[in-house]
Amino acid sequence: MKNIIISLLLLFTSLVSSQNYKYGKVSTEELEETSYDKDPSANAVILYSERKTNFEYEPGSGFFIKTEYFERIKIYNKEGYDYATKRIHLHYNTASAKEEALFIKATTYNLENGKIVKTKLKNSAIFEDKINKYNYARVFTTSNIKEGSVIEWKYIVKSPFFSMLKEVKLQADIPIKKIKVRMAIPEYFKYNTLHKGYLHIPITNKRKEQTMSFRHTTTVHKGFSGSVRETYTETVAFEEFISLIELDAIPAILDESYSGNIDNYKLGLLYELSYVDYPGYSIKTFSNTWTSIVKDIYKSEYFGNQLDKTKHFSEDLPNVLAGALSEKEKMLAIFQFVKSKIKWNGIRGFYSDEGTKKAYKEAQGNTADINLNLVAMLRSIGLEANPVLVSTVDHGIPMFPTRLGFNYVIVSVKFPEGSVLLDATDPYTTPNILPDKTLNFRGRIVFPDGDSKWIELFPKTRSVTRTTINVLFNQMGFEGNARTTNSNRYAYQYRKEVKNNNTESLISWIEEKLEDTEVLGARVSNLKNLNKDIIETIKFETDSYYEEIGDKIYITPLLYLQIKENPFKSVQREFPVFYNKPWAQVNTINISLPENYTVETIPEYAEFALPDDIGIFQSKIDQKGQVVTITTSFVINESVIAPANYQSLKEFYKLIIEKQAEKIVLVRR
Repeated sequence: MKNIIISLLLLFTSLVSSQNYKYGKVSTEELEETSYDKDPSANAVILYSERKTNFEYEPGSGFFIKTEYFERIKIYNKEGYDYATKRIHLHYNTASAKEEALFIKATTYNLENGKIVKTKLKNSAIFEDKINKYNYARVFTTSNIKEGSVIEWKYIVKSPFFSMLKEVKLQADIPIKKIKVRMAIPEYFKYNTLHKGYLHIPITNKRKEQTMSFRHTTTVHKGFSGSVRETYTETVAFEEFISLIELDAIPAILDESYSGNIDNYKLGLLYELSYVDYPGYSIKTFSNTWTSIVKDIYKSEYFGNQLDKTKHFSEDLPNVLAGALSEKEKMLAIFQFVKSKIKWNGIRGFYSDEGTKKAYKEAQGNTADINLNLVAMLRSIGLEANPVLVSTVDHGIPMFPTRLGFNYVIVSVKFPEGSVLLDATDPYTTPNILPDKTLNFRGRIVFPDGDSKWIELFPKTRSVTRTTINVLFNQMGFEGNARTTNSNRYAYQYRKEVKNNNTESLISWIEEKLEDTEVLGARVSNLKNLNKDIIETIKFETDSYYEEIGDKIYITPLLYLQIKENPFKSVQREFPVFYNKPWAQVNTINISLPENYTVETIPEYAEFALPDDIGIFQSKIDQKGQVVTITTSFVINESVIAPANYQSLKEFYKLIIEKQAEKIVLVRR
């Protein structure tokens, strides 16, 4: 009996040791762990994450938000080393109004000869990375990282920005074993909350009485003895609303193909400041409607006021418009001029940084400097042009009415047959072909009086790539040529990737895309003529895509165009598939066969369709003499496919892959 009790005590002691979540109390069991039982494929796992947010009062300054963060991470293999780097994102308006990361501590733990060895982060290893005019980051990487290391860090973020209460993040791209959150908000601050993600968040709400003290100094008259200054302390009681969250075994959310910004779908809580109600002061409301938010943005000196400035470009306009007759020709002329005149400095924003006049003169500026100049120039010749406020993909989807929901601005130009969207920050954009980063569902168009409405950003016009291949099969492989035409977004993406490659580097770049194929020569037409499709012509040879067994030869009909792998691997998917465009891929392959071989079998015609006319695939193979012609068409009609259609899409690709794997069988005469 005594031995059983001792064994139980030892087991309990071991469990307590392995679950000690205080900083510095990493256990041997955590260091010896080689994989996560609930997700053996994970390269790393968050063993424990903790966040505590409080509002603290500072005499003379008022309230500020204090958030304490603590995280412990297990690194299983070299692929998990990236999780040893931490970026603490911070915001500032001025030198005196900024978020700060304080008391940063980090330690790496390794098991060496049965002993726990600690490596502490040095202050000199903490860097500051300026992101743009309003954002920066404190960055560090823990040292002495090995397979099996455990790392942990803790720090405090002090923020004066009540309207920017940071999201409570409850899910990551690696699993989380345990997470605890405590949010304590005084009754003076009212926030609306929004649940993000697809898992339940259990929240325990409590109330707690708190006090804060104010020191007052007054002048007191003492009759004939004059007056003296006296100090007294006033204590004020208030109620604090506390939310507690505790979750275990949170699965990773995987960034699968065509995911867009995966952060939009991670489990979490967003906070929108509704109003502030201090005793003795009138209530101050925030973020009422998108209409009021955009009106405030429009009234800014660095937005609406910039649209009225025209003098700085008026002398250049006659030359810019020379030869342009129609309104669309004039739009294109101004659009191309602005793209070449003002270079983007890499800073995003919907407010002009230095003013459109200065950006025009100095030939560089942020997104607003460039695109507000474009709006002003288009309006000056009578076109109905308006700015469109956008949240870029990596900035997230605007959930609440707040100016912080936007970080970019593009341009809309209205014509009788429909509106055209423009972005002059990118040299490769064309009308209605926007940078990928801006394709985030919808933007807010702002009219000359400050009124606004939502508009869709995803393109309606299909992007098409057409490939025609003519090859000779000579029993040792294939040799021939291919011609591919790329339109719309395919042309834009091609130009972005190729840029200024010379012939040699162009051939290498093309070869990287074509599996087991040697490119002997290549030519690309219309690379710099943005108004035309890209045409790529190559000469190639390959000894792959066929197999000889006995007196028969088995040929892969689509050669290097064959789809071999399904991009959709998850059992289920709770977020959309982002193609960012409706598209079509049309292929025609003509294979000339040797005279001493005849076709025994060819794959049959096939047609697969997705529900609701989302997409269709067709494959047809014909033979005429010694030439076999393969024609395939793969069409997707939607820019974004809802999660409800994920299983259908996954099965759709499976059928296509199986069909394209079927062989043309040749026999010797």
